[in-house]
Amino acid sequence: MILRTTYRCAWLAMAALLVGGCSVLGGGMATDAEGLEQVDPDFHNAYYAAQVAKVKGDRTGARESLLACLDAAPEAAVVHFELARIERMEGQWTAAMTAVERAVVLDGENPWYRRELAEIALELGRNAEADAALEWLLVNKPEDDVAAMMLLDLRAAEGRYGEALEVVDVLEKEWGPDAEWHLERHRLNMAAGKLDEALGNLADLERDFPEVVEAPLQRARILNTLGRSEEAESVLSNALERTGNGRLHLEWAHVLTAKGETDAAREHVRAAFTAPGVPLEEKLDIAWTYIELAEIQADLRPETGRLVDLLVQAHPEAAEPLELRAALLDIQGDAEGALAALEEALERDANSAERWLEACQLAISTGQWERLNGLSESAGSMFPNLPVFPYFRGMAYMETGEYRSAERQLKMARNLIVDRPDFESDVLTMLAQIAHEQRDHPTSDDWFELAIEVNPQNILALNNYAYYLAVRGEKTARAVEMAARVVALSPGDANFEDTYAWALFRDGDAEEALTWIELALAHEGERPSATVLEHAGDILSTLGRTEEAKAKWRAALAAGGDPTNLQPKLGEE
Repeated sequence: MILRTTYRCAWLAMAALLVGGCSVLGGGMATDAEGLEQVDPDFHNAYYAAQVAKVKGDRTGARESLLACLDAAPEAAVVHFELARIERMEGQWTAAMTAVERAVVLDGENPWYRRELAEIALELGRNAEADAALEWLLVNKPEDDVAAMMLLDLRAAEGRYGEALEVVDVLEKEWGPDAEWHLERHRLNMAAGKLDEALGNLADLERDFPEVVEAPLQRARILNTLGRSEEAESVLSNALERTGNGRLHLEWAHVLTAKGETDAAREHVRAAFTAPGVPLEEKLDIAWTYIELAEIQADLRPETGRLVDLLVQAHPEAAEPLELRAALLDIQGDAEGALAALEEALERDANSAERWLEACQLAISTGQWERLNGLSESAGSMFPNLPVFPYFRGMAYMETGEYRSAERQLKMARNLIVDRPDFESDVLTMLAQIAHEQRDHPTSDDWFELAIEVNPQNILALNNYAYYLAVRGEKTARAVEMAARVVALSPGDANFEDTYAWALFRDGDAEEALTWIELALAHEGERPSATVLEHAGDILSTLGRTEEAKAKWRAALAAGGDPTNLQPKLGEE
């Protein structure tokens, strides 16, 4: 688009004129016998005071000084114009309109007054007056492209498309050939429902500016919408031969997909991924769509893999294609390959916390704790204010039994957390777990209590704390209260029902405990865990149902339960 400098420079010149002194203003002068202009001192002083007040942001003072100017020279058009601008800044649109109308009456040849009138009239919804002012500018100051575009938009908004097209003609005559004028005509004819004319505008654009790929793209879309797919393909074919732009391949793929020619469409998508003209971001959007579909359509995965490979080859320095590869590998169950792809992506661009986070999560899912430690350490050095990475390091150290290091990292993570109670509670729960593993039960209990205080709905903290208390036979009423909250928050979970049953049992309520352990057994299905089976046997034994208890203990032993606990209960060596 051509730079619009001429008019704006003139505006700066006008601004200088307005603050440059009263001898050029007119309407506030006296003349001597020889006809030379002389400055009215009252007018000059008031106008100067108005400009000073404006610079200081004192609109009230500026208004008062301008009114004083009018006392000295009531026919000074520029003062009415200045008053209009002050009123406009104050949101006093009606007063602004009155002032600028007076300025135009006094000096109807001034384009700045006309522009101000048009803008205020538009704000007031007085479109006819705005149109008249802008029409005057179009005729007398056609170089004012801003005013012309205002007029074009006004007429288009009112559905006066023919008159809007006349504005485009003036703009083209004033500024010379430009693709924008063809596009404006196209837009207006489309709005008017004149599809043939709109298609003609695009054909003209393609003829005059063959490098503008938007013309054949839009022509093809419209033709395809009209059911003229063969014409659409012809337009795209010719444009591809001329430009080789990859966006045309993508549009052709849309046309073919609508016709059900999926294989041919995919060929064009692949071509687009290696052709110039398609931004990487657009290719990534398409590829991510394929990834999402491939997650539920396994037969689409090979084609998705080909597209990802093309992206990796076409953009060897970019990290994002490798993220796509990682996502596809993860969908296919290759978590190790996915992690390797993400690590390669991080080598290309390490400045992405999300990418580090994904890599850490893959390391967790594969149980690679040393790798997690290394990843989170590197990420933490790049993003030292994010608590998630020391949290991951704490997790890694905890899993490898390095409890002191784990505790240090987790406390560091907690210090970095700001207004995220759920996350803080998770960190505190892990600290409680570490203390429990070291059999420091008082410290573990303190951390659990704090975790629950921070987030009263932390199911993991509530469940684990309740279970540990029940196992130890300490604060069993507290254990029952917490376990009850857990089964209410997450009903139908066998693990939580087992905790509740065991807490009830240890608190002396074997009857209620039996109800919940039976629920746990039912929800575990055909192969209940050894722990739940052993608990069921213990509860049944307390209720005097010895044979049923022994049956549960034998099942627990068969399920992999600890013989040193179970055999004595069965009376076996």
